[in-house]
Amino acid sequence: MPRRCIFRCPNPNVLFSQPKDEATLQKWLNFIFTHLAHLQGEYKNHIYVCDHHFTEDCMLNKGLFDSGVISTISLRTGAVPSIYEPMPPTHNLSVELLDLPEEKPSISSIDLSQPAGHPVYSPSLTPSLSSFPVMLISGKKDPPFRSQRSATRSVATQLSANTLKNIRSKAVQASNTFHTVNVGVQTVKRKITLPLARAFLVQSRPKKRPRVEMEEERVEEEQDEDEPVFDDSSHRTSVYNFTELTDTDLTPDYEDTKYIVFEKNLRQLFEQCPVCNSECAVQRQRCGTFVSFTQHCPECMYSRTWQNQPVTRSTPVGDLQLSASVYFSGGSFQKMQRICKGINLQIHQLDTFKKHSRMFLEPTICHNWKLHQERVFDECREHLELPVAGDMRAHPPGPSAKLGSYTTMDLESKKILDIQLVQSKKVGDKNLMEKRGLKRSLDRLEANNLKVDYIVTDRHAKVQKYLQNRQITQYYDVWRLEKDLSKKLDALSEKKDFEVLKKWSPAIKHHMYWAAASSSSGEEKVAKWISQINHLQDIHKHDDPVFPQCAHPDKKTRNPDKWFKPDTKPLHEVEKLLLDKRVLRDVPKLCSNHQTSSLDLFHKLSVRFKPEDVTFSLIETKCRLFLAAMHFNENTAPDQEMTGNDFLFVKSKQACPNVKTKATYGYVRDLMELLFTQVLHYPSAFDLKNKTETEHSENHEMMEEQHGF
Repeated sequence: MPRRCIFRCPNPNVLFSQPKDEATLQKWLNFIFTHLAHLQGEYKNHIYVCDHHFTEDCMLNKGLFDSGVISTISLRTGAVPSIYEPMPPTHNLSVELLDLPEEKPSISSIDLSQPAGHPVYSPSLTPSLSSFPVMLISGKKDPPFRSQRSATRSVATQLSANTLKNIRSKAVQASNTFHTVNVGVQTVKRKITLPLARAFLVQSRPKKRPRVEMEEERVEEEQDEDEPVFDDSSHRTSVYNFTELTDTDLTPDYEDTKYIVFEKNLRQLFEQCPVCNSECAVQRQRCGTFVSFTQHCPECMYSRTWQNQPVTRSTPVGDLQLSASVYFSGGSFQKMQRICKGINLQIHQLDTFKKHSRMFLEPTICHNWKLHQERVFDECREHLELPVAGDMRAHPPGPSAKLGSYTTMDLESKKILDIQLVQSKKVGDKNLMEKRGLKRSLDRLEANNLKVDYIVTDRHAKVQKYLQNRQITQYYDVWRLEKDLSKKLDALSEKKDFEVLKKWSPAIKHHMYWAAASSSSGEEKVAKWISQINHLQDIHKHDDPVFPQCAHPDKKTRNPDKWFKPDTKPLHEVEKLLLDKRVLRDVPKLCSNHQTSSLDLFHKLSVRFKPEDVTFSLIETKCRLFLAAMHFNENTAPDQEMTGNDFLFVKSKQACPNVKTKATYGYVRDLMELLFTQVLHYPSAFDLKNKTETEHSENHEMMEEQHGF
């Protein structure tokens, strides 16, 4: 015997079997036998109740089921039926269609001007077959049938009166004129089991899924309470008016959720006609990630065209967003293409990616960097004077560098202020690239009313002379001077009879950091630096009145061999190296408060956005550096207070532990919004000109350099 609701409801949608929990089962039985007392003696172990007797809060996914997205409804734990409204007997339309005699009435006034792709049913239809409107087809007495049939009769059908009107293909722009004729129509003997709205969404009920998947779906429905779900309250009035059921239309196209769909599963949606259930002819067209299917039914001439993504200004949104996500994340499209090829995922080609970059992506990055830079400048204007760090990085690294990027950073907020890209062929001399980049950065800061207190750079001679002429205080990074000196000490310690230097080499490096951090003037830095020559010989009192005695407590020596011997070659070589004229000239300029370690971290980060082994054009290099700067400014760590020995080990893990935090990508969201809301619609307003103001300033600076200004 077929399963049936115990209340004998006609044509139930879903049946639920009795629960296994004894307490819940008893509540079921109390409700059932309250209304069906005559069946209490005939109770058996199998009872089924349909979904008409449960409230909406008892079901987990009623809205999704009614809209045709899923095929099974799940009850919540402890759900009990509480509605007793005997369903009126429904008129079984499918049975009546089978019992009707085959007649050949005529259809008149058919207007085939409906655009293809639109559903042929009226949105006012309800899912119940009993509420389908009946179209009266008048059978006129045509001459061929005059002797066979002389009366007319009303025939029930599943089509509304306006179903076949206004059918038109999207591919045809001109309106077609059809002559009205009387034709014979034969009723098709097919049993219709699906509601009309669900027939458009689900052509056939999928196979029963394992219980594991059903449990996972139930857990996801309970957890994702904040996500929008289909509301089935409006389903009884309008079946597939999805603007009432979801808020997906309010979401921009670029923020919409995407899925990977197999083609054979996608074709199943178009192989069967939603009107007459006949087999349809399906044509596919693909371009990049864009794909469209054209469905045509040869029986009832129904046709529609479906596409997987919107198209804006003849550009598929999916193609452009894929290119943008690869570019904005600093990735390589070639690698992305190889990954997609491995799973046979259809995407666009490299030429299309370059076209997107030139027309949309690079103008978006440049414009968004200007907006981001203005916000950083507004934050820095709160300070009267800024401590700034600057450094040049060559692209590619080495003597064959063709490009150089000069970066300036605010040492207080640890944010990138400006990036200037310099071409060696424009400057004329590679030694002038760093000076040219520094000049442009300082001009940019001055143009935005930002005053520089002092700048921390390397020991480049031309940079030093330029800053003196511009009357800007310059300090040297301690790590850079210590790095140059450490190379020479390490090379010297490898010689014979220099074993004692190998033991003292770490202490000499730390002494430079201590001398810079604990001194308030340049003379004090020099006095502390020179004092280490006596300290290496176990002499802790000095003749210099600025620093007459070592700061460490007095300790008795247990091992006299650890000290340098007076008038020996190792001591003479070390003294010659530490008291070099250039070293003594640079020690007073060592920065006491800040170092450029954060700027070095940015240079390491920029390699992720611009790999050194890949050649990029000028505009590509500039855009990728802008992306690295926006990512760094958004995820930079707060300033770390350093006192005492913390300053000595600022480059090590003791003072700067490698604490990994989850990076944020808010700048990518801003780029996407700018791209799809402005740049895509008005590309000419964001076009990058070939001759920019920077190139004109380069020519002017080159003329000044040649004339010695």
